[in-house]
Amino acid sequence: MSSTRHASFKRAAGFAAVFAALLALSIFRPELAQAQQQQAGKSLRLAGVEFAGLARVSKEQAVGASGLQIGQRVTVEDLDAAAQRLLDSGLFTKLSYRLRTSNDQASVTFQVEEQKGGGVPVVFDNFVWFTNEELTSAVRGEVPLFDGTAPERGGVIQSITKALERLLRERNIAGQVNYTPSADTTGRNPRHVFSVSGSAVKVCGVRFPGSAGVGERELVKNSKGLLGTEYSQEFASAFAHANLIPVYKQHGHLKAKFGQPAAAVGSGECRDGVVVTLPVTEGVSYTWDKAEWAGNEAYPARDLDSPLGMKPGAIADGLRIEEGLKAVERLYGRKGYLQARVTGEPVYDDENRRVAYRVAVAEGPRYTMSTLTIKGLPEADADYLKERWKLKQGAAYDNTYLKEFVEKEIIKDFVERAMRTGRMKYSAKLPKVEPNVKLNPQALNVDVTIEVRELDLE
Repeated sequence: MSSTRHASFKRAAGFAAVFAALLALSIFRPELAQAQQQQAGKSLRLAGVEFAGLARVSKEQAVGASGLQIGQRVTVEDLDAAAQRLLDSGLFTKLSYRLRTSNDQASVTFQVEEQKGGGVPVVFDNFVWFTNEELTSAVRGEVPLFDGTAPERGGVIQSITKALERLLRERNIAGQVNYTPSADTTGRNPRHVFSVSGSAVKVCGVRFPGSAGVGERELVKNSKGLLGTEYSQEFASAFAHANLIPVYKQHGHLKAKFGQPAAAVGSGECRDGVVVTLPVTEGVSYTWDKAEWAGNEAYPARDLDSPLGMKPGAIADGLRIEEGLKAVERLYGRKGYLQARVTGEPVYDDENRRVAYRVAVAEGPRYTMSTLTIKGLPEADADYLKERWKLKQGAAYDNTYLKEFVEKEIIKDFVERAMRTGRMKYSAKLPKVEPNVKLNPQALNVDVTIEVRELDLE
């Protein structure tokens, strides 16, 4: 007798999911239902395993991931388990199978849809007792085709966790395996991060293979925030980007990059900790060529070169360049261009080790001063301060002036005047000043409100 069984499996949606949802749907023609019921739980000899829908994955790889072997005796439950293993392998996002039986023989055909694109990288965050090769080998014990990545979702996460827990037990290392889906601040570059808690190892040394243009002593000096912390590959990588790349930028190494951190158990005074290796590719140190301005109408290029602060032939200090671009924005803000944005794109001349910047200026509209309101003071005092306000109605609004006015005219001069006249005790605390700027996009003007709180006047 022969019969056909269809079972469909599909992954659950959502990157944060840590297990696959199994959806089993049996579809029978009415005349075969009785035969299927009779075969439920019955074992048959597996005569063939076929796959439909393979493209990048070979049949041998797929059969290996299923765990099935020709000649073994199988039940429907065994085939369901094999289907789940195929999903957990991370190779497929959808799967169904068709079972054909004849007497004591069974053949199964899996209809699959392969995982599209590359998988998400797997990070072994702080497994400092093992090499990457040992970790990969251990994971392949549960996920035979593991290649350093895993799908965004699915039971493969549980399989990797199981493999890592077994590896810790085999080495008698106390600790619990934790899983965290991770990404950068923009939500891009997702990663599967596996870590060990309960067996923390601290960083007691750091090395920088590849460093030459910047001395190791300077790099170590700027790595004090890493020393003494519990080792984490993710943290070490983020630390290098946030604290050491700026060091390279200052020296003109604008293309410097750090590779993946690695940690090794130390020796001697460092035997209870790890030494972290941060490989660096420095690139060349560039000198400044020029800025090429575009979009600037309110200021000629010569007036923008000065706040940018770079001189031809000087080291192309990346931090100074970034601050210079912000200074140009502030210059525009002083002339009423409150929404001006200045962005720079480097143009490298590697042969001569020079860099120019294409600087795009989006000036936006020009805003003028409208009204000034001062709250929290007696009317005479508010009028006094209004007279001291230098931005006249209709004049270009200077977005640096409000801070200057609050600090000088209110916090300093007004308070000192109140103390001299005996209206305020010298022991009184300084008032709280809350400024507020309201932009009126249609009228292209600005209303300023300054509220003075906790001013102890007599």
